[in-house]
Amino acid sequence: MRKLLFIFLVFIGISASAQKSDKESYIKKESIGGNLDFEKKVEAQYSEMTSIPFGDMTFSKKDFALLLWAVSVRNLGIDSFDQTVKLWQEIYKRNLTDTEKKALKTGFNAKF
Repeated sequence: MRKLLFIFLVFIGISASAQKSDKESYIKKESIGGNLDFEKKVEAQYSEMTSIPFGDMTFSKKDFALLLWAVSVRNLGIDSFDQTVKLWQEIYKRNLTDTEKKALKTGFNAKF
């Protein structure tokens, strides 16, 4: 019985790890030119504006696209802000600026 329970717990752990890996793979694939690339969508939607208000803050179009990306990543099941930052930096191969980090954190913490 213990052996069966142990095997079951190992299987659940492997399954959860695979699901996380699948989420991250999807996010990496769709972030540039895919469903999670919000820069063109924001530009089309807000073409007449130079900045976009969100709550009590205002963001550039680029930072607002990053905010939307963070909302989407959180909705896909990435629950750690630090993991979200790491994932973004892996995708774009650079560190976030302070204003980008602020936009990412605002989007990650947004409640809809």
